[in-house]
Amino acid sequence: MPRMMAQVVHFPKPEYRADLLAAMGRLRSAVEHLPGLDEIGGFEDPETGRIVAVSVWASEQALQDGMPVLGAAIEGLPFDVWEREPYTMSILPQVA
Repeated sequence: MPRMMAQVVHFPKPEYRADLLAAMGRLRSAVEHLPGLDEIGGFEDPETGRIVAVSVWASEQALQDGMPVLGAAIEGLPFDVWEREPYTMSILPQVA
């Protein structure tokens, strides 16, 4: 059973960058204890301002079990206000 990676690419407006990063910190605190979550973090492309949130899960089942907790942690956040374009999400199995 392969590990899974969830990747969300955010495009924050400069004036909301700090809000997005603070929300990512709260999300990390809410989920870092979840069984099967191997790693979670955010990375920034300084040239474009994109912020890439990544979580790595021990299995597809662990990812599925963790998604409700992730969803609850970000429920109600104004991404439509904070971002200059909609975020994108990819779920990928580990292949190497």
